[in-house]
Amino acid sequence: MNTIQLVGHPQPVAINSIVWLEGEANYTRVHYQDGKSVIVTQSLHWFEQNIDFIRIHRSAVINPMFVQEFGQKRGRSGWVRMTDDRVIPVSRTRLELTETRLLQVNKHLQLNNDS
Repeated sequence: MNTIQLVGHPQPVAINSIVWLEGEANYTRVHYQDGKSVIVTQSLHWFEQNIDFIRIHRSAVINPMFVQEFGQKRGRSGWVRMTDDRVIPVSRTRLELTETRLLQVNKHLQLNNDS
């Protein structure tokens, strides 16, 4: 199981338990699959560099494994619906990258399920 060490937390955290990350100034709120969240002193940029999540907005990084739906409004803005039904906006500048990365993840999951 892949884990990550969060500053101020004695035990490593399973990466697949993190649904999404929300930037709050120089801090990050980590939202877990069980509905709980914690604030850590690591920046969103740090998470972006150290785990394979997708930066969809200036203040949001998502775990693509928990994306239920991706939507777009005439190329101007977009959103993702997570498995917990939370809708998170996707910025215009990150629409194309988000769509590409989500398609890659879906293809990878399909290949693994077919094996």
